[in-house]
Amino acid sequence: MSMENLVEDFYIQLEETRNKLSSCQDTGVIGFAQVDDFHVSLDSIYRVVMSMLDFIPFTTDDDGENLFDAMRKSCIEKASQFCCDLLNVVLNAGPEEKVPTKSSKRETGHKISFIDDGVECQQAIASMMENSFRIFSEQHTTESEECSYMSIFTEKYSNYQRAVLRHRSKPPIANLANVRKIAKVQSLTVYDYLESTMQQESDRSDGDTDKDKWAHANTITVILGEASSLIHPLIVWKEGLLDSLSASRDMDSKSHLSRLDSCVQSGLAMMCDTALDLLHKEAQNLTIKIGEWFIEDMAGIVNLSDSSLEEMAFICQVLQRYNALTCHLNPVGKEESLIEKHLAEQIFRYSTAETNFLSTNILKAIEMAQPVQILMGVERYVPSIVEDAYYISQRCLERASSTLSPKTVVLVINSVVDTWGTSGAIYNALVSQKGCNSMGKNADVKTDNDTRDGFIEKSPNSGLQLFLNALERDIDKSPQRTDVTNNMKANGMSVDVHTIQLDTQFCLLNGIHAASVACEGLGTLFGSLLPEGVNDAPDHSEMMLTVKEQMKQYSITYDLLLDAQIDTLLEEWVGKVHTTGIPPPLIASLPHAPSIHRLFYYFSKQNYELNATSLRGAEEHTKFLIIPFEESRIITELHNGKCDDQLAFKLVQAISHDVSNLFLSTLFNQKKHQFTEWGALLLAKQIRILEEYFCSHIVKNSGNTLLILQEFKKLSQTLAIIQLSHPQDCKDFKQSIGNSNFDLNQDEIR
Repeated sequence: MSMENLVEDFYIQLEETRNKLSSCQDTGVIGFAQVDDFHVSLDSIYRVVMSMLDFIPFTTDDDGENLFDAMRKSCIEKASQFCCDLLNVVLNAGPEEKVPTKSSKRETGHKISFIDDGVECQQAIASMMENSFRIFSEQHTTESEECSYMSIFTEKYSNYQRAVLRHRSKPPIANLANVRKIAKVQSLTVYDYLESTMQQESDRSDGDTDKDKWAHANTITVILGEASSLIHPLIVWKEGLLDSLSASRDMDSKSHLSRLDSCVQSGLAMMCDTALDLLHKEAQNLTIKIGEWFIEDMAGIVNLSDSSLEEMAFICQVLQRYNALTCHLNPVGKEESLIEKHLAEQIFRYSTAETNFLSTNILKAIEMAQPVQILMGVERYVPSIVEDAYYISQRCLERASSTLSPKTVVLVINSVVDTWGTSGAIYNALVSQKGCNSMGKNADVKTDNDTRDGFIEKSPNSGLQLFLNALERDIDKSPQRTDVTNNMKANGMSVDVHTIQLDTQFCLLNGIHAASVACEGLGTLFGSLLPEGVNDAPDHSEMMLTVKEQMKQYSITYDLLLDAQIDTLLEEWVGKVHTTGIPPPLIASLPHAPSIHRLFYYFSKQNYELNATSLRGAEEHTKFLIIPFEESRIITELHNGKCDDQLAFKLVQAISHDVSNLFLSTLFNQKKHQFTEWGALLLAKQIRILEEYFCSHIVKNSGNTLLILQEFKKLSQTLAIIQLSHPQDCKDFKQSIGNSNFDLNQDEIR
């Protein structure tokens, strides 16, 4: 192809494209199809101009100028003029913003519709800018003139990007402004107005109407979402340009094309910087305005709802994500940007509101506490406090985590830790048995058997209680008693006060055990709350270890409280023998005596100086070992599943521990040197019967029988010593005994 053909092709394409532009100006309509067509045409024009370089010799005529070079310069000047006209139209410039050109014969200042047809349109405009910058660089020989044209269209492109952001943000902002105006006229808050207008929609639709009420959050999301969609491509483009510039500097090429590319890339990088700065400022201004509206509208709400907190957390999340995208736009060492300051304010307000919401709702849960059934078909209850408090804590923590703000997460975690601590509301509520009384399942009921603060009512098995019950039945005929139990009896309701007391105690134990498990669960949850990568920071890592250790310690504290309540429960309902040096009185053998007292009476009266004949008679009475427990109300309720499985294991293990210690202490204090070989066989059978009885409760719930067998380990070792017949055997046996808490110590062996 000759130079003449290239020039002819250039003028044909230029005229066709100019006619298309004139047509768009006449109609006032331009969209992606037209922009893409202009982009392709301009790219073709630029390629034709660059192809003309092949026909320009390195030397000139005697006159100092080559004809082909003059033809090419003329084409470049016309192409440059057309680029100015095209960019003025595409970037929606007004007549007063028109760029003057040396040979402009026609004013092209018609106002046409705003161009915003998505990502593809943005890409086409960016390519048009690049080709225009290349043509400007080819036309102007001086760097200052070249930079002048680039600066003008850099400003125009940046203003266009800002206009696109405003255009996309206008509908939600206008809608929110209208909602606020109507709500103000009707003397309603924005949320009350939205709720009233959307009530019918919620009845007809299964959609998430709560999020539809997030007018402010949705508006901020649109603004920052659209800003991010415009900013991110510019960041990527700029980084590519800078990488290319760095590579060209390393090559140190001084050719015309290399200089041209460097000039164009520098201009485009400057254009990206300017557009990014303008977009970022505009996004900040719009967002902060909506944020101020949000704070103003929230000020009229006394009790924030869960939905309001969700909106606050979501706004913090959106701001945090946008800040993460644009943080590098703020130079290092410079004062915080406006969006960072506004984010800090929103985080502070949300954190304060969330911690208040947590404490307020925990107190409400305690106030409305009642026993709740945790298994269908099983009379197993737990105070609603624990379940409600765990749900509230988990919900607040997850919501705080959604903000992506480590400070917010830390503040809410500390509030949760304080709530579950030994001086917190949950611990105090459980100690005072709040929500544990099973009578009516709705109110705490006090009877005449109430005891000291925080502990269980007296059981019917204590001697004092038996006496008081008898006194009440046979002597006290006073009609002035108006307690709940008598009222229920008067109304024809069948009431078993002992069952109510025991159900209350089981409910309390289930609640304490659930609180211990909840502390462990929350401690585990803490590790997943901080945003990804933040856990690696030394200060946050140390803080998380501290709060996890605190929750672990609180879990242990609840376990200690549980052990103390189990000891109190067993002492009142099963009994406890404090000294075994003196045989018990006859009253300990009565059917209504505590189970441990009956067992102690039986064991104290048992003779182990037996022969073969007396052994058979003694074996027939071994059934009396387990009868006291089979008749025990607490064992019956364990069979009925009123305790959590892990809690049932603890109770059975505690009873086994008391039985083993009772046998061991009685042997030491009452049965020394009173065994024959036949008596030792009887003792072995008794131990085996008790082991099998208590292990059967563990096996029933698929537990580990080792918990029971280790409680009888000392007793089994004692039996082995009794059966030794030679001093050397005793010496060898001493050496084989371990040093655990379940083994005999040296004093006990002696």
